[in-house]
Amino acid sequence: APYRACMLNRGMLVVVALCATAGCQRDGAEKAPPTVRPVPETIVLEARTVPKTLSYVGTVVAPRDAIIASTRGGRVDGYAYEVGQSVESGALLVKLGATELAFASQAAAASATQAAARIGGAKDPASLPSAQAAKASYEVAADAARRAEKLHAQGSLSEQELTRARANEASAKAQYDGALAEAQAEFGRLKELMATAGQARAALGDQAVRAPFSGIVLERFVEIGQMAAPNAPLVRVIDLTELRIRFDVPQFDAEKVALGRKVTVLADGTMRTASVVRSTPGLVGESNSRLVEATIDVGGDGDAGAPALLPGARYPAWLEIGGTEELVDVPLSSTTSTAGLLRAWVVEDGRLRERLLSVARFEGERVLVRGGLRGGERLVKTPEPDFRLGEPVAARAGDAK
Repeated sequence: APYRACMLNRGMLVVVALCATAGCQRDGAEKAPPTVRPVPETIVLEARTVPKTLSYVGTVVAPRDAIIASTRGGRVDGYAYEVGQSVESGALLVKLGATELAFASQAAAASATQAAARIGGAKDPASLPSAQAAKASYEVAADAARRAEKLHAQGSLSEQELTRARANEASAKAQYDGALAEAQAEFGRLKELMATAGQARAALGDQAVRAPFSGIVLERFVEIGQMAAPNAPLVRVIDLTELRIRFDVPQFDAEKVALGRKVTVLADGTMRTASVVRSTPGLVGESNSRLVEATIDVGGDGDAGAPALLPGARYPAWLEIGGTEELVDVPLSSTTSTAGLLRAWVVEDGRLRERLLSVARFEGERVLVRGGLRGGERLVKTPEPDFRLGEPVAARAGDAK
């Protein structure tokens, strides 16, 4: 009996100890505060008043852009400039072989000289010696015929003599007409030979292909030693002192285009201004759109060997259409992109909120937002991938609410 009582007391002590331990653990668990994410670093958004714009993607072009060819073609003997080098107006670009043309030019010039010698100093067909001699013979025959008519009328000349005088006049007239026609043909041959000689000289001169304006050699299409077909492209020269951005405006926005309207171009992270200088008066092309060109303010870049704006490059462009709107300026690093949609996180009422952004335009490392954010909101500077919508955040000491 004493042994059983002792064992009972020990069991009750163990139960009491276990219950006390469990109670302590339960009280500790109930008192442990839940884990709350500290509020991330935020920035206060600012709204900017900017002109209303329409966004497009345009191509940089140069108004003076020439692909130069030779009308006669020939073997390329050499290039005077390499691609990328600057050339002056009238400078020799390409030299074509001209041996055959030199002989042809000499032959044509000799033929023209011979024809001119046959004509002498005559100013017109009637001044040629042969025509003048025929004319003199005709005048003598005509005078004899007139005198024969008078003598016949007086009865001093027979009918037979009168007929002979008339026939002589008619023959002299025919000879004069023939001589005059031959003289006209001789003048025509001279003009033809002179034209042939001029064409030969022009073809000979065409073997030296020259720059039509000052610029930069952009492309070469035929290598040295190759044969160039007549009118085949040889070299391309472009003037970089004036560059334009060219873009298409759809039909539903075409009436908003006006000469002088400002255009902003984002080229390699740099914002450049442009002004509309040309637009088609109607809708053109397969896209049935209005073609617009705006001159870009290139500053001094066009004089450098490596200009910031490259012809043929495509850049975003914004056309001002009048009026203003408020846009929120957001750092691009503070946004996330999902399925092509731009999003951002803000802290609102102590919780994380995700916003879908309506983008107006990008400006380098910043983005102007038309919708989804408001000025004065607290934007999370660096979003984390484990953010949850509506997740509470705990303010740090010293943070503004």
